[in-house]
Formats: sequence, structure tokens, C-alpha cells
Amino acid sequence: MSAIRLARGYTGKNKFIKFEGCYHGHADAFLIKAGSGAATLNIQHVPGIPAAVADDTLTAPYNDLAAVEQLMEQNKDEIAAIILVPVAGNMGCILPQPGFLAGLRSLCTREKIVLIFDEVMTGFRLSAGGAQQTLNIDADLVTYGKVIGAGLPVGAFGGKKEIMECIAPLGNVYQAGTLSGNPVAMIAGYTLLNELKNNPSIYAELNEKTLLLKKRMAAIFENNKIPVQINQLGSMISVHFTNEPVTDFASSARSDQAVFRSFFHHMLKEGVYLPPSAFESWFLNNALSAADIDKTIEATAKFQ
Repeated sequence: MSAIRLARGYTGKNKFIKFEGCYHGHADAFLIKAGSGAATLNIQHVPGIPAAVADDTLTAPYNDLAAVEQLMEQNKDEIAAIILVPVAGNMGCILPQPGFLAGLRSLCTREKIVLIFDEVMTGFRLSAGGAQQTLNIDADLVTYGKVIGAGLPVGAFGGKKEIMECIAPLGNVYQAGTLSGNPVAMIAGYTLLNELKNNPSIYAELNEKTLLLKKRMAAIFENNKIPVQINQLGSMISVHFTNEPVTDFASSARSDQAVFRSFFHHMLKEGVYLPPSAFESWFLNNALSAADIDKTIEATAKFQ
């Protein structure tokens, strides 16, 4: 919310582009074709959002650069920002296709549009530098969630100096928060990030564990003749019961939700607690042991 306000204040423009299935919190302007819980409940248009607010939110399919260019042409010099989760996690784990993020970066630079990476999921998970480092793309603004508080409630945004200097008291874009700088959250976040900094091998270990889980699960589903797509990058992974590649919200929604629900409840009975929606990425934890992975595979093998 604050990042979009800042982008609007910096550019003097009001509209912004978000992508179908990307969830950026429950502020009114973002609940247009959002993913996550709204998608799980099949709520794509939320009552209570004024038309005047919704009109400034433009949506495009994820991974569709041509659709973004079309929106830019239709709303010439009116778009303040493009915001996206660089590796989507609220329609399952959806990877950016080759050239998609670089194309957005080029378009934003050309049209003087602020590119915002919502790294609430990817920040400090894919790497210490988040998706920007992993995918080698520089955003103008970046948002983070409770990862910077080691799970405690806190958020942050940052970015290029000339944009951030528009925030009061240097500029006139106002931002405030009751719990800003809460010392308990800050020391927790400092401790976590210090641990990641001093033990960078955690990322390699997480990636290896996730790849192993992906390969072993894929082999089980193939052996049981269950159509599936398993998307994965780093420690983000998701299972979609479908024959077609899952590259955006529409293809994710076409996957078999009933089979996923059956799979979820089967795994739960076996003692494996997955995210309860096909529209949520799985986020692996480095505490996951070889025995845990074995148990997960054994449970998967029993699913018919």
C-alpha cells in the first residue's frame, strides 16, 4: 500500500498494473483478481470496493508481456507503477518465463513507470538478495513482509534514493505505522538475517532438499499415472494436478482442484501438513530432514 502511494507521489500518475493471481495484501486497490485465499474461495471481485478505486487497478495475465504493452498503450502516461511477485506464490508457485521480468524492466524504464517487486515471499528466501539477486533484475521499489521480523508482524519497503526521498519529512508522501521499529520484531529479524548472512550454505541445502522432493514426488506420480505439474525454484514448490504447463492464474485454475483436495486430506491423515490450497506455494524449511522427506514420499506413494 505504501509502495504504491509512493510510486504515485513520485510519478504524479494514479493507475498501476498488477497481475491476475498475485496477492499484495487486502487493501482495496489490490483485491482485483487476487490470488491466495480469494482464489481458493473463488472470489475474484470483492464487494465493498468502490468503482473509483478499482478503475485505477489494471490487470494482466502473469507472464504475458504483450498484455502489459497493450495496457500501456491504452493508458498512455497514466500508469505510475507495475507491481508483481517476481516468483508468484499465490496461484501455486509460478516461475517467470524467460524474458518476462527483463521485458517489464525495459518497459518501465522506457515509460518512466516504477517497477515494484513484492518480495514478501521471495525476499531472503530465494537468496540473501531475494528475487532481484536470483533472477538478476533490479526493481525500483521492493516490499518485504514478516521475514524481516523472523515471523513477527512487521513489513518494510525500500528502493532507489530519488524515489524514497519523496517520503516525509524529505518529501510530501506521508507514511506512518503504530508498530514501526517495534524492538521485539527488530531484534528477532536482526537475529534471523544475521544467521542467514553467517550461514549462506542454508540456501544451497534448501535448494537440494526441494529438488530432491520434486524429483521423488514426480517419479511417484508418474508411476501411479497421475497427471501433474510440479513447479519449483529454490525452496518454493507447488503441485498442480494437470497435464498442461502452469504459467499463470488461468492455467493454475484449470488444474484439478478436487484431486488436490483429496491429496491434501490424504497427506494430512499420513501426518504431512501441506498448504490447504492448490493456489498456495509450499515453502520448505531447512529443519526438514532426510527422514521427513522419506515420510513425505512414502505418504505420496499411497495416494491413488
